[in-house]
Amino acid sequence: MDQIAFIFIAFVASFASAIFGFGSALLVLAFGSLVLPVKETIALATVLFTAATVTKTLLFRSVIDWKVAGIMSFACLPFAYLGAQMLALAPTELVKPVLGLMILIYIGLSIAKRLPTFRLGLLGLLAGSALYGFVSGFLGSGNVIKVVLFREMQITKEAFVGAMAATAVLSNLVKLTSYARSGLLTPDMTSSAIALVLVAVSVALAGRFVLRKLSADAFQTGVQILLGIAALALFV
Repeated sequence: MDQIAFIFIAFVASFASAIFGFGSALLVLAFGSLVLPVKETIALATVLFTAATVTKTLLFRSVIDWKVAGIMSFACLPFAYLGAQMLALAPTELVKPVLGLMILIYIGLSIAKRLPTFRLGLLGLLAGSALYGFVSGFLGSGNVIKVVLFREMQITKEAFVGAMAATAVLSNLVKLTSYARSGLLTPDMTSSAIALVLVAVSVALAGRFVLRKLSADAFQTGVQILLGIAALALFV
């Protein structure tokens, strides 16, 4: 029953990522960990994220900046693996509040209009990619870091969703490999994993239609609401 509840949470939360480019990670990790152990939640959630990012990359491939996506995708890989390896050794009780703190800091800076503004050069992209990879592997999601990086690019909401997905495909595959080798992802999770893949693909297809109808202001408001909900849930 716990895994059925997790799949339902994944289905609902996946609409957030399908429409806003991210959010499923924050919501699945926050609410999924209420029904499953945190580390099992992260392992299964990564199956969902991998299927979703591959699907959205294909759907939005024509508007993705592939040069930026390529640099970030490969630069983050060793750090994503390192973070994933550390997860197997980390105290479980530290994982949720660390992720929650990340979200709260971002929300606070965004509301106060104190988010740093900078021109994203090659060194900045490489440094951000390394930080994203490590946090993503260790906490299951590093998308907040990518949101900050993509702010300065002034891209459309469709390009944003596509870039968020494309830059996560390889790191998700690396994390899956690490989780399987460290015993966090086990054969008895196969049926749940298949169900999560089906959820990810179907919701991504439906989300593309909704995104096209959404205004830019509504898009930004939705991002803030999702971050706030996820942050609060992580501290329950």
